[in-house]
Amino acid sequence: MSSSDPASGTPRPEVPFVVIPDTPSVLVTVTDEALHEVAHGMGTIETTVTPGIYRIEQRFAGAVATRFVEVGGEAFTERLPLPRVPAPVPVRRTATTHDEHRAAALRWSRESTHRTGAPSLMVLLRNLRRASRLDPYALQLTAESGAAVDGGEVGWRVDEQQGWSAWSGPLAPGGYRLRLRKPSGEGLPLAQALWVSEGWTTLVFVSNGPRGAQPQHATVEMAPLGTGWSPVDEELGLAREAALSGLRQGIDLISDQQLFPMLDSQRVDPFLGVVGAHAMLLDHKPDLRRLDEVVRRLAPHLPGHPDVAALCTLTDGPPARVASPPMLAASCRLLIEADAADPGVIEDGSPAEDAAERLVGRGVWTTWLEQERWPGTLGSRGGPVPRGTAGARPLASDVVGRVQAYVQEIADLEGRAVADVLHDVPRDELCRRTGLPHRPVERAIEGLRGTGAG
Repeated sequence: MSSSDPASGTPRPEVPFVVIPDTPSVLVTVTDEALHEVAHGMGTIETTVTPGIYRIEQRFAGAVATRFVEVGGEAFTERLPLPRVPAPVPVRRTATTHDEHRAAALRWSRESTHRTGAPSLMVLLRNLRRASRLDPYALQLTAESGAAVDGGEVGWRVDEQQGWSAWSGPLAPGGYRLRLRKPSGEGLPLAQALWVSEGWTTLVFVSNGPRGAQPQHATVEMAPLGTGWSPVDEELGLAREAALSGLRQGIDLISDQQLFPMLDSQRVDPFLGVVGAHAMLLDHKPDLRRLDEVVRRLAPHLPGHPDVAALCTLTDGPPARVASPPMLAASCRLLIEADAADPGVIEDGSPAEDAAERLVGRGVWTTWLEQERWPGTLGSRGGPVPRGTAGARPLASDVVGRVQAYVQEIADLEGRAVADVLHDVPRDELCRRTGLPHRPVERAIEGLRGTGAG
């Protein structure tokens, strides 16, 4: 960059300009007084600039921080504190860490609040800001059948003064669901996938905001059974938050400097490797050979884990067969794509198929509608409206009807017969376009052909 002194017309000298963020995955943008971009990149910025006023913007894990600096005639170096990141996990150097919440996480990840034995699952619901009203029993844990496994309110430990509520206990390996005990503000009965692995404790940190518990913004970690949560490596914790923020937005927001330790974390926290693998896939040219290495290292630590099975669909290994929904929505999408090409990747009639058919776009985690919502969920006196109430209809039609409506719409727009559309758009393509596994698409096609539509 070069410019001239407006008084003399002579070029002004350039000086070294260095900006060093507190952690490598911070996205830094530098603009000059005219708002022209001078430099942009992840991590440390090194360039030269002419003396003047500059604006430095940091972006990290959904947080933004801006400052203005004046550069004189000498070399300029600025160290930037981490933006005030709100995080469900009480990691230090974030805006929402509290010592009492850290103590609760340390204790209840090693002790059970429900039944006896080392907990294989812990859920910590905590206020990110003290002014929020905490409903300590807002969350419910269930088996894949929908039956509660948390013992109800007596299974939870609560400290309303400190603003946290915890559940922990020994559960058999397999799939589980995290629900709001009462319907969400939209009245939607949503379920969120959880998985418990043999020899590990799954740790779920949920923030509580002005509108209550926010499981869709949770952070999930894993720790060897009996060792509990370990907040020692803050850089890995910050890397996780950066990677999850990238997955929420669908863009690569983590530097290689933080990504590679995540990919090699299988002995400390294998789920961190799963998150890192998906973060790596956000690159416009992901290294599939490295992905294959990551999956092979993860597989022995997480046998049967549906998120690992989803990553296996991108490697040369044996085809996955999944009955439980994976925790990450990105994993669920991989399984749906694989099931379209190889029917049976998602087992027919399984909880995984049910979740895939009713998937809701709600952030990072696999979340689905357990049953159709009917409008007017409260009667005139605040009671529930029976399902048979005249005029009530589901928020969304059944998945078979959705596919049939999509095909019919194509036929109407193009002035063609439905049979011709079905001939030109194969099942695999319909699965891809509708984001559904093979079975409901096949039922829709059979129904359209059986009625002789179009």
